[in-house]
Amino acid sequence: MKLKRRIARAYLLMVLSFLAISVISAQETTKVGVITKSVENMYSKPSSQADVVSQALLGTTVKILKIENNNQQGDWYYLETPDSYQGWVKSQAVRLLSAGEKAYASEGQVIEITSLIAYIYSSPDVTKQKPLMFAPISTVLKLDKFEGRWGEVILPCGRRAFIQMGDGEIKQAPFRRPRLTAEQMVSLAKRFLGLPYFWGGTSPLGIDCSGYVQLIYRLSGIEILRDADIQYSQSGLLEVPKGQEKAGDLVFFGRKSITHVGMMISQKEFIHATTNQRPVVQISNLHEDYWQKIYVGCRRPKD
Repeated sequence: MKLKRRIARAYLLMVLSFLAISVISAQETTKVGVITKSVENMYSKPSSQADVVSQALLGTTVKILKIENNNQQGDWYYLETPDSYQGWVKSQAVRLLSAGEKAYASEGQVIEITSLIAYIYSSPDVTKQKPLMFAPISTVLKLDKFEGRWGEVILPCGRRAFIQMGDGEIKQAPFRRPRLTAEQMVSLAKRFLGLPYFWGGTSPLGIDCSGYVQLIYRLSGIEILRDADIQYSQSGLLEVPKGQEKAGDLVFFGRKSITHVGMMISQKEFIHATTNQRPVVQISNLHEDYWQKIYVGCRRPKD
């Protein structure tokens, strides 16, 4: 009889534990957080063994849509980035904002990173210690004070650190990036030449085709969505007839569906992150047979 009770109690505890995990797994939240890591992978499932769908960068404000516990890897957050993209990240990469706390770097003095990579240090000296972390281009950090070469920033985790002022531009948040000319967009895009292709990537450490053009457009004062197919159909861009492409336009490719995108840098050439021949950001000729066979169409931002 005692054995039966023990078995029943053990079974009950097991069921309750399962239900608790299920509640956590299904829990929808309205929490807001900020990314505390330099570059954080977003996965299709709550596991680092799943495929990477995108990345969230340091200082990005995110919505926490769901929480799930992975017994082997701890808590995971299903989150949404400002461009409406969703994926799973490890909870350690996010600091949840407290009630009433304003979004990180949303007001006051900030520094926007303009170098491809900006190293962040624990003291204003590049020789004493290795960097704490890095901030990729487009990152916006709280800037407390600065003098000469160095500025003191408050990181999303709350820690104070130092950055070289030559790595960015001082701005007052909130701000809007100015709209760049086509020539300026081309110059900006060419800074990424030779950087590695990385599926799901959004930073100079590695970047994919749609992440690349999204970043170039964002830095040029134009916001578009994340994936190539929705950039083509849902980003509010203007349709351009074939043969009328010009610098700054996006060109889309695919066989059965759109799977690739690049940006025109002239009437014939486009720049893109690709695995074709060499897995790097490179320049290709739109009129080559390979690209013409899979060329779908062109889109242009509104004036």
